[in-house]
Amino acid sequence: MAGDWCTMPLDLLGAISMKLETIEDFIYFSLVCRWWNHAASSIKTEWRAIPTPWLLLAENNKENPNSLRKIFNLMNNKCYKLTLPETFETRCSGSVYGWVAMIDRHLNVKLFNPVSKAHIPFPSFENISDVMSYDPECFDSRDEYSTWCLQGFVTKIIVLRASQSCHHEFVIVAICVSACVAVARPGDPSWTLILTDKADYEMVDVVAMDDHVFALFRDGRLVYWNAEEFFNMEFMKQIDYSPRQPHILGKELNYAFNKEYLVQSGSELIMVIRYKEEVGDEKGEHYDLDIVYRTYFFEVFKLNPTNKLWEEIEELCGLTLLVGCNSSMCVSSGKYLQESCIYFTDDENEFWHKPKEFGGHDMGVFNIKTGEIDEFYEGDDTRSLISPPTWFIPQL
Repeated sequence: MAGDWCTMPLDLLGAISMKLETIEDFIYFSLVCRWWNHAASSIKTEWRAIPTPWLLLAENNKENPNSLRKIFNLMNNKCYKLTLPETFETRCSGSVYGWVAMIDRHLNVKLFNPVSKAHIPFPSFENISDVMSYDPECFDSRDEYSTWCLQGFVTKIIVLRASQSCHHEFVIVAICVSACVAVARPGDPSWTLILTDKADYEMVDVVAMDDHVFALFRDGRLVYWNAEEFFNMEFMKQIDYSPRQPHILGKELNYAFNKEYLVQSGSELIMVIRYKEEVGDEKGEHYDLDIVYRTYFFEVFKLNPTNKLWEEIEELCGLTLLVGCNSSMCVSSGKYLQESCIYFTDDENEFWHKPKEFGGHDMGVFNIKTGEIDEFYEGDDTRSLISPPTWFIPQL
């Protein structure tokens, strides 16, 4: 009987594998034997999995000779261990495209697929600007400088898929301190700085939608670029799309701790505001050095396409959001994820060095309807100095 299974017609095996819904099942199918692996490989480019978020957990540098890194799957609440030495000592940022953007301590940059182990090199982050140049008088060592670059200089790394009219499929946008926003494509000799106007509020997130690339500022203002020009870097001029709306930030806003995110949902734009608080006494003088800060609330807004103003919403019909150290994501809730909820991870990189065992503790799932926050992962492997857990959607 085993021989019969291993000699099934290739087209029949291909038809069966196309019915598989999860990337785990597809991988298990391909591991049955060489013939089944051949069948899976023949349809791999056509097969599509249910978009299921995986959480790349923090690296474990202690007693881990095989460089195993744990990945948590929200669909079945299971952890996988993959040998991923490439991800150690790197700043990681996931995406919906299966790629994780990585910057290592030598400031080399690449996109890496944790499942297939494929990678795409990008230009180095070395000397991206005068602000980032190594100055021996400011740092005790080159390692200290690298830690600052990965932890303090880079605030967010975003992976965008270019339009079909562009020569490069993916670009990386790096939002950094000192109003530095840089873009790079594979094969570029260096990063290109985006020149924005001198606003009082910094850029916080970027998404690509239809023929535009939108950027969100901390005061709710949106700007955009023509997508083809942006990805080809032919004419990097931003255009105002929606006005400043500081009134929507109605709660007591601690700019040291709050975060804003821009999320694409089909043809709609969603803004998420994350509120955090310091963990201390009433006067804020004594802190629990193992926590320091925590998320306590979210607000969600949808852009009205008619008046281009943000309008608060209290539910996401059939949708789930994921924010943190990654490109901001919106996925179908399906039967596995909590609907109208926001899964979040710790992205307070400026304060990662404050907690006793570094940052990564501020994780949970927020219910937009009830305002409650629950845990979704109870493991103790979330802490890291430069790369706490990050979301990505696995792809072959």
